[in-house]
Amino acid sequence: MKLSFTTLDVFTSTRYTGNPLAIIEVPAEHKQALTQVQKQKIAAEFNLSESVFLHLSAAQEPLTEPTIDIFTPFAEVPFAGHPTVGTAFYLLNIRKDGAVALLEKAGRLPISSDPVTGDVKAEVPHDVHVHKVTLNCDLTDQPASCVSIVSGMTFVLVPLPDLPALAKATTHIQAREDVGILDEGWQNGLIGTMYFVAQGEDDVGRKVYRTRMFVEGFEDPGTGSASCALACWLALQEGGSQKHNRFAFVQGVEMGRRNDISVEVAMNEKGDGPAQVFLSGTAVKVMEGSLEV
Repeated sequence: MKLSFTTLDVFTSTRYTGNPLAIIEVPAEHKQALTQVQKQKIAAEFNLSESVFLHLSAAQEPLTEPTIDIFTPFAEVPFAGHPTVGTAFYLLNIRKDGAVALLEKAGRLPISSDPVTGDVKAEVPHDVHVHKVTLNCDLTDQPASCVSIVSGMTFVLVPLPDLPALAKATTHIQAREDVGILDEGWQNGLIGTMYFVAQGEDDVGRKVYRTRMFVEGFEDPGTGSASCALACWLALQEGGSQKHNRFAFVQGVEMGRRNDISVEVAMNEKGDGPAQVFLSGTAVKVMEGSLEV
């Protein structure tokens, strides 16, 4: 079996920056033949933070709401930000399929493309939960909140005073019991650490933050899910019913792989939680080819 693939750099329009993503096309006739074990081995071979398996429609059927599977080198995940934005960009701006949504394990994610800029937007699943526990970090005297964007994807949010402090960040905060510190019913999945520094507002009114995100033994250049968790937590601090909060996160600068990530949070009528969360960005094609299974 031979499968076509394309790699993109996501959250950037400049090749060899941003966050790399592999998209492997799976024709309808091979859907049943390609096993989960084979997908995992292919993702491990690419060895990127995530790889996407894009399931194509049967011949002459429109690819309007394709199913995608997202794999890290070690496991399948139900949702991740840069694979969602990268796949949306690939479908809308490279394949030009007219897709309107992605079907991920986490649910249906509506997608769209800005006709002027080419940036893509996805409405992301969310079940935001701020945990009771807070953690300490040597780089700041402010407590770090633990926030889940959905069950199984939790981030320690560490506010830092300035960019020199951000440059000193080197690792995930090692929680003593890791997921065991989270609230009952939420003790699963992964925990990452998102460091952030406020940088004022940009010329379109978005609140700008420089960020870095670590999991154990690894720094991710651009993390859409962590950016969404941080945006939701920041919006909760501000409150306001049905208020739209817009954020711009600049991640990966210290790695030489700058990512520009936009998140918009629309609060519910009570102002005590997000009603909608939108993740936006762009991407650029880097490589294409085929692989043997």
